[in-house]
Amino acid sequence: MLVAFPFTDLSSAKVRPAAVVSRPIGEDVVLAFISSRLESVDRLAEHVISPEDAGFTDTGLRTASIVRLNKLATLHHGLVRRRLGRLSSSSRSAVAEALRYVFELDRT
Repeated sequence: MLVAFPFTDLSSAKVRPAAVVSRPIGEDVVLAFISSRLESVDRLAEHVISPEDAGFTDTGLRTASIVRLNKLATLHHGLVRRRLGRLSSSSRSAVAEALRYVFELDRT
């Protein structure tokens, strides 16, 4: 998705890619921030998507990017500008694992 993603202090927003990380919640959607700045804050809470990855072209991203699962926002679906693409199944699995880490959910 391409969405107006808010800054954490809510001072402004910037249009950027985001990954949907939940089922729809009424008219809202939970999104994870995607950045092309690959500096890591917490590798276990992030997933790097690289042009060398299978399915990269399906993501709609233009360059290597990092999905930050420690930067989530619940936003009204009206803020979504357009759909960019789809994460590969291996990226979706890595995102799920990072979400388990972020929310301290035990694997069963």
